[in-house]
Amino acid sequence: MKYFLNEAERKESRSTCYFEFQKGEFRHKHWLKDSFCLHADVFDTLMLYYLFSGAIEGFCYYAPNEVSKEQWNNLVEKSKENEHWKNVIEELKPWVEECFTEYVCFTICGI
Repeated sequence: MKYFLNEAERKESRSTCYFEFQKGEFRHKHWLKDSFCLHADVFDTLMLYYLFSGAIEGFCYYAPNEVSKEQWNNLVEKSKENEHWKNVIEELKPWVEECFTEYVCFTICGI
């Protein structure tokens, strides 16, 4: 993958400077086995804050953000405004689709 790491890869990096994407509601735990991780440098370089805050009302860089199917659809649409954003969302899409077969949301844990 170009943008995301799974939790095992994140752990191997020995860094916690990642946005963690967790399946379901936030469980007050971090670095779950089935999480996807996006490095903060990638997030900042690609200006993903503008994508996420533009599609998810109240998006917080530093806190957990629960994302519904409707908000996910907003992200997909907004990502079409920028080729890099679109590529990030396309890479995340299979993980999100799998998540929504079992959960009503996913959580983005901020830095």
